Amino acid sequence: MRITKEKVYFHVPYRILLNSLDWIGQTGVNCEIYANGEALDNHTADEVDRINDLFESRGIKKIIHGPFLDLNPGSMDSKIRDLTYERFISAFDLCEKLKTDHIVLHSGLDPIFYKNASRLFLDLSIPVWKEAVKAAQARNITIAIENSIDPNPEVVVGLLKELNSPSVEACFDAGHYYAFGKMSPFDALKWYPDGSIGELHLSDNKGDFDNHLPLGDGDIDFKRLLTEAWKKGREPIITSEPHCKEHIERNLKYLLALGL
Repeated sequence: MRITKEKVYFHVPYRILLNSLDWIGQTGVNCEIYANGEALDNHTADEVDRINDLFESRGIKKIIHGPFLDLNPGSMDSKIRDLTYERFISAFDLCEKLKTDHIVLHSGLDPIFYKNASRLFLDLSIPVWKEAVKAAQARNITIAIENSIDPNPEVVVGLLKELNSPSVEACFDAGHYYAFGKMSPFDALKWYPDGSIGELHLSDNKGDFDNHLPLGDGDIDFKRLLTEAWKKGREPIITSEPHCKEHIERNLKYLLALGL
């Protein structure tokens, strides 16, 4: 694979996207649109049309990152599991409106409450994911399950194996493993089945906090990461996750300078 501007996406919250459409049109950056609960509940047909018109007219690509805060597909409370499923469905509905067939959803594991019960969490979450996968398949949407504060890949890889569906893949976030994991991102990468990683989330940190530093300002070796990820047997989507507009161009220059 060769990294080019056309192959890189940038994470942007829905409302910020709406306020930046002129800039996005000028720069032509592909976007991973973060749709939180507010966006799911309050987006309008006019907003969706404006987004679709711009992206289609400029040939810009878009994918979706679904809601994750306060959601828990493996909760011991069945009502929380039901609510999580409902939010997933709302996110799929927005995918259809925004004409995209790819969405990132978090595993939802909290290692504090499930420190010694990851299998229980996995068992509770599997029925939620199975129903979500059925709904996604009906819409021709692929779900990429992302590690968040997971200490290791046990739950994400367990879900990939249990669901065993072409509509399910992994989103590998190296920054999350570096900040929250009990192993390095490179050791975590070895857990993932070949061909299972459909997206990479890239942000930097120094291992103490997930503060989304510009690429190169932290300690993660992204050249090694990308090289080893590509050895897993496919060409995943590359998504940069800057926390301010100013870092978008900086991260893109960093990736292009890797010479991959």
